[in-house]
Amino acid sequence: MPDRQVRLLHDVRSVSIGTGPTREELRYSGITIHRIDGGAVIGETWIPFGPAPTYADDEALLTAWHAALDWSRSPTDTPSM
Repeated sequence: MPDRQVRLLHDVRSVSIGTGPTREELRYSGITIHRIDGGAVIGETWIPFGPAPTYADDEALLTAWHAALDWSRSPTDTPSM
């Protein structure tokens, strides 16, 4: 198994707004890109997307994924979080 890995995970994140009876929870779908070195997650990037992902959503994901894959091949780089 390689020391450095990149994993993509469909993820839903929540944000609470307000307090008490007016509290509202918003949920956002996205993709989390994990950078793993020696079995430990050392960095992650979350790319949100809406219910109908756009071309811009796709491009953001591909750009972040490409950067993570480049990192996985270069043993001296550290991820930016």
